[in-house]
Amino acid sequence: MDLITKMVEHHVWLTGEMVARAARLDDVVLDKPIEISVEGVDDDPTLRSLLSRLVGQMGMWNAAMASREYDWSVEKHEPVESMQRRLAVEGPQYLGLVREVTAAGRLDDTFVDALCEPAQVFTYGGMIAHVLTFAAHRRTLVAGALIDAGITDLGAGDPRLWVAESAA
Repeated sequence: MDLITKMVEHHVWLTGEMVARAARLDDVVLDKPIEISVEGVDDDPTLRSLLSRLVGQMGMWNAAMASREYDWSVEKHEPVESMQRRLAVEGPQYLGLVREVTAAGRLDDTFVDALCEPAQVFTYGGMIAHVLTFAAHRRTLVAGALIDAGITDLGAGDPRLWVAESAA
């Protein structure tokens, strides 16, 4: 098993499942503040903003690696239907890149993120680790918010079950 690829596959799948379930909720639930004590990660997170950032994080890195602009405004009070459309594009594109660089043994290769001010150089492995780390935090908050909203079928989104089921 390629663990990194499995982790990203799980991330893309779970984000899609969470966005799909959020489509059942009204704006009051989507925009209810989620109280956390982690400064500098997400300011005033809501279920909506966390889901949009999960999708947007993949879109932002896809844009950075393609040296194209990322439109941050799409994440401002984004409708769930828009998240679903963006995830259908950004998730497979991001996963494809992860599969490509992992299979080729290129996790230590670098790329220039010209969207940063100033431009910065990152390794593919570091970028993937960054995405998975911050996505895990956001997915955990989303899972809890979905449970609080009465949507319990994903539980905490533990990858153990998903990996076992996808291997079967």
